[in-house]
Amino acid sequence: MDASANQKILIVEDFPAWQELLKVWLKHAGYQDLHLAKTGGEAVELARKALPDCILLDLGLPDMDGMEVCKIVRSIPALGKTPIVMITAHRKDKIMGLEYGADYFVQKSENPAELLATLRAVFRRRELDLNLYRKGDVTLQMETRKVFFRELQVATLTPKTFELFFALVERSPEPLNKDLLFTAVEGRPRPELSRALDILMNRLRKSLPVMLQNRIKSVKGFGYVYIGPDAEKTPPTS
Repeated sequence: MDASANQKILIVEDFPAWQELLKVWLKHAGYQDLHLAKTGGEAVELARKALPDCILLDLGLPDMDGMEVCKIVRSIPALGKTPIVMITAHRKDKIMGLEYGADYFVQKSENPAELLATLRAVFRRRELDLNLYRKGDVTLQMETRKVFFRELQVATLTPKTFELFFALVERSPEPLNKDLLFTAVEGRPRPELSRALDILMNRLRKSLPVMLQNRIKSVKGFGYVYIGPDAEKTPPTS
């Protein structure tokens, strides 16, 4: 599943034609988890409840100015770092928007190219801020040691099992010998403790769901390899 399908976007727009156009563009681009607010008050309430990954904010709302919505959202601790993309018909609004806490600005246009490019930039930056590592359908959250499979959290690993899994995934589909893996985990080579690595590998496998367990293969007389869904060849395994 494309990662964009699980990005939660709050659309704040009161004009029906633009509501529909934005939804069509976003869904066509793969964004499926969409929430719609038609007023500033509704936007603030929905943002509190849904905790979106990004807010698309129109400035001209019936009950309050979009700048005020931005200011209120920025005052809510859980939303303090949520990316806000202001959709504006006037470039002069950008300076004021920055002062109120907006992150990005998109000119209102019937061409979706700028909006979609901005959203891609938003989520790339968000991943860097969250210190995420992605490869194929697996995502690793480096600070919390959480493992996500097809965008769903499936495990939280111990420091050593996480280092082991990260080394395998990062170098996939290259097989890694036991000495290198043990060094990656312990920070120093200890070839005499290869049995300890086997025990640690067993713990790692038990911590992962079956689909990921089955991707970790033993390479006879050498070490281990992680075979992701895009690997074309599988090395000899035992």
